[in-house]
Amino acid sequence: MCQIKTVNLTMKKDFNGIELLIIIVVVGILSSITYNQFALAQAKSRDLQRRSDLHEFSKAITMYWVDYGKLPSNELINSLWGKSFVDGDYVYANSVPKEKSGKKEYCYETGQDGVSFKMFADFENKNDFDCKKDGQLCGGVKYCYTDIIYVNKTTE
Repeated sequence: MCQIKTVNLTMKKDFNGIELLIIIVVVGILSSITYNQFALAQAKSRDLQRRSDLHEFSKAITMYWVDYGKLPSNELINSLWGKSFVDGDYVYANSVPKEKSGKKEYCYETGQDGVSFKMFADFENKNDFDCKKDGQLCGGVKYCYTDIIYVNKTTE
């Protein structure tokens, strides 16, 4: 007589410990990569906002120069961060930009030539093309980003 063996071909429906551990490690690695990229994107966004803030405020300083034929003093501008820039009844800027998330406040410095000024900020993304590793000093503090603006004399 022949004996027939039956083979149980049922699929395994649960994970064993090693498989579960591998899944957790892979998900952890992917989460880490995603989080780091997201944090970098946020830092780049804030740095872009810093550039934009300083660029917009430089227009108010240029308007002051047009009105008075001279640039405002370092002391005046560096006391205005986060406030308004008003002269008498004329409002040059309702809200002067203020550093929101960095450790260093923005800085302003007039050039010795009388027709240029510098705006300083410190970037979070130190690998940004405009963030100079050696930096420049303003008010005794080192900043990695400097924007130099020249006001042009108009001839009548």
